[in-house]
Amino acid sequence: MQLHAAIDEFVLYIEIEKNYSVNTVTSYEYDLQLFLTFLSDHGCSTCLNEITKTQVRRFIQYLLGSLKQKPRSVNRKISSLKSFTKYCLKEQYLANDFTHGIESPKTDDKLPVYMTLTGSKTAI
Repeated sequence: MQLHAAIDEFVLYIEIEKNYSVNTVTSYEYDLQLFLTFLSDHGCSTCLNEITKTQVRRFIQYLLGSLKQKPRSVNRKISSLKSFTKYCLKEQYLANDFTHGIESPKTDDKLPVYMTLTGSKTAI
């Protein structure tokens, strides 16, 4: 099965059967289309069973390097790919999980932002 056809099936699945929010569906579809474009632009096969773990790693490297995306954004794209491959395995579109063993880049923990009251004239 071709990647673009599987993406279409997956988007319908998360939209209708899983009832994901419009924003989530849009984000997942964008992430998967970006992966498809990456494969096409780099002369890689878009047949599901020919996608390799190395290509996924190169995609992550491309996101972090060329596109200068933050680790949090890359983590969402990895999560989208993992959900997609899990679905493809379940539907038997895919023989091997090409995201198995792929780890997300480390992210900095966001520090909480505290409000300060300066110049406040409160009468007690």
